[in-house]
Amino acid sequence: MKKSVSCSLLQIKNDRAINFVKIWLFSTLILSAFLTTPIYAVEVHSSNLSPSSDISPVLTLGVPGQEVSISMAEIESLPMFETEEMVHFDGPEGRFSGVWLDDLLNKYGLNNESSLRFIAIDGYEVFIPKESRQRKQYLIATRLNALPISSENLGPLLLIIPSDVGLASHLTESKNYWVWALNEILVQ
Repeated sequence: MKKSVSCSLLQIKNDRAINFVKIWLFSTLILSAFLTTPIYAVEVHSSNLSPSSDISPVLTLGVPGQEVSISMAEIESLPMFETEEMVHFDGPEGRFSGVWLDDLLNKYGLNNESSLRFIAIDGYEVFIPKESRQRKQYLIATRLNALPISSENLGPLLLIIPSDVGLASHLTESKNYWVWALNEILVQ
């Protein structure tokens, strides 16, 4: 009787060890899948597009009561970048070109603000905290396939997150942070 109890206890210990190994292997597999996720689902590279010469105001930014209006020429005076072919989840597809949000905010002294309010032409607005702006790179798209973005394609300015294109939703910032027809960026 004593020998069969010892064998049963030994079998239980072996089963636990095997279960531990199975759990460890499964966890390692899942973790490796996340660690091999690309930094950018869509590659972004420097653009060789010539900056716009359009001096019409297209974006208002700053502290309420002390806003400045800037033109496409002023926005595109910053270094320009371009995505590979991508599909915006609201429809437009192609190569989006524009400037990094951080570069624009730095130029106008807004990068250290704890929260910014992004407002679209239709009144849609979203507050994006500094932590979110630091976690991902946001692109202010000014062109689609090298041409100014038409209102039919959600322009003239789009705020997009190229690194989130095509990724599972639990790996992305909220799609609410993608603003089409961007019109204002205000300190909150």
